[in-house]
Amino acid sequence: MNDPLKTLLNEHTWTTIKNRPGITHRLIPLGGSKGGELLDWIEQSGHYDVWVAKPDVAPTADPYKADARTNGSFQTIRSGHALVHLAHTPGSWFTGNVLDLNLSTKGVRIYRYDRGITSGDPIPTKVNQSSFSTIGNGHTLIYLDHDRVLNWQPATGRARVWLYDRSRTDKDPLPTLVTGVTWVTIRTGYQLLYLGGDLMLFWDETDGGVYVYRYDRSLTGEGVDPFPDLAMEDSWSGEILAGRLLHYLGGDRVLEWDPATGKERIWDFDRPKMPDATFQTMLNADIARALTWVNAARNALTAYQADLSSSTHDAQWHLTDGALLTHFHAHNHPDGLESALLTILDTFDAVADRLVHKTSFAQVSKEQAITDLTRPRYTRAYSAKNTYTRFTPAYRPFDTIGNHGLDGAGDLLRAAIVIHETVHFVGDNPDSAAEWHPDYNTLDPVKAVTNPSSYATLSRHVLTAEDLRFGNEPWR
Repeated sequence: MNDPLKTLLNEHTWTTIKNRPGITHRLIPLGGSKGGELLDWIEQSGHYDVWVAKPDVAPTADPYKADARTNGSFQTIRSGHALVHLAHTPGSWFTGNVLDLNLSTKGVRIYRYDRGITSGDPIPTKVNQSSFSTIGNGHTLIYLDHDRVLNWQPATGRARVWLYDRSRTDKDPLPTLVTGVTWVTIRTGYQLLYLGGDLMLFWDETDGGVYVYRYDRSLTGEGVDPFPDLAMEDSWSGEILAGRLLHYLGGDRVLEWDPATGKERIWDFDRPKMPDATFQTMLNADIARALTWVNAARNALTAYQADLSSSTHDAQWHLTDGALLTHFHAHNHPDGLESALLTILDTFDAVADRLVHKTSFAQVSKEQAITDLTRPRYTRAYSAKNTYTRFTPAYRPFDTIGNHGLDGAGDLLRAAIVIHETVHFVGDNPDSAAEWHPDYNTLDPVKAVTNPSSYATLSRHVLTAEDLRFGNEPWR
């Protein structure tokens, strides 16, 4: 038995976010950084509030800021409608899409969510208006990241996964069936909750049974269950009562809300490791990409070093020169540019050697990471010099909910993490400034030549001519 929600983080009672006769609240997590955002919509009146989470909250305090960022009333989104957050471009949590389904007519509208709006309608721009042919009353839509949507009919157990086509503006936005199956037992009385990282929670409110299954994106076809592998199983009998509603907030946090009383609890999701084979395949690809960047940097720096005394330089030389100044401030090093360059090249050589041999990389559990780091918050990866680099359950393909450090990472960011952690592994190279932090731009040159983030950013910069600050764009 392994309870997926075994640690309580917050418990509070909302005085206004609760149902009363004629007032039915619907809560829709909208992703976003630093704890995320929550749309509170009253279906009868159309009234809405967008609540912004507090980055850090006391165990019994309201987890959201006292004043809504924006509020008002939708004129046409009322009773009989369902709202679903679909995110925006894959992985982007700066913007988002919200699907509005009229359950009785099957009419569909998709709006662009604007996080910059502080007064009035937060979804002012329509990007699709169309209709479904079969999805309406009795259906539940759940976004599964990476432009896939689960359509589940609790009464019949029918479950279909569709591709979401963002290019469509006046046609069915879910035109392509990926999988279709009819579940025998997962029917009315269950709640389904997508937890990011290809994990789906199934909660049987009747007997308290709770199960976490893995979504297999490689599966296609009719009669194919897209959730074939059980990852966790437990019982919430007597702990989380029937009628409570569950919402995933990102960053391994699950909101449990009692709509009758307004009581809310936020739980920490004890996220399991990826299957070893799946993880290793992903990591091997990430290491290969990282090695490509590192070798490009070594070649560029070697050519730059050889041509330092020349009076004429090509475009690549100037690109390398600018990247060295940007990421290492090497021209201002007290021992001179050439001394800084030698240190940087030696470090890149050590990094390349380790990436070739793939030594001491390992996936660990969330519990192990918290123990190693001696703090409740864990990171995607961490290293001990000449000992190991350990990858946690946060090291996975990105989720669109929006937590910077825990909701997965895109291909480029994972390659940057591999380089960053290997710089830690090969020497006494402490974190002095992350590439996205303002201090990075003014970092002392002596510290810069040992700063792991500088190696990750320069290596890709000299290869692509793009100065990408990875931590700002976790989906890339």
